[in-house]
Amino acid sequence: MPLLLIGFLFIVLCLGLVVFYVKKTGQTVKLEKRGLNIALFVLSLLIFVISLKLFWNMGVYADEHGSSPVLVSGGWFWLSMDWLRQGLLFVLCVVLGLSLVKRSKGEREA
Repeated sequence: MPLLLIGFLFIVLCLGLVVFYVKKTGQTVKLEKRGLNIALFVLSLLIFVISLKLFWNMGVYADEHGSSPVLVSGGWFWLSMDWLRQGLLFVLCVVLGLSLVKRSKGEREA
């Protein structure tokens, strides 16, 4: 299963890089400026996928052992915090992804 997850992440990363390259074809790309954004996006995407997998595993464990995610999490508050974490990581991935495809003012003039 971990190999499947790593393979899926590799495919998503490759597709993201291809889309990034196609959008920027014909223009100079300043990787020095975008390098940090790319690294942050990849790290946030990786953290988001790992967090989703752990959240899924918690649900599977609760289902198989006749429990509930509330009991496994430690209460309603911590289950709500798990959901909040998923939402915030998703928003982080979206914001960083949009910052990659957005053109800066200097690139539009060039």
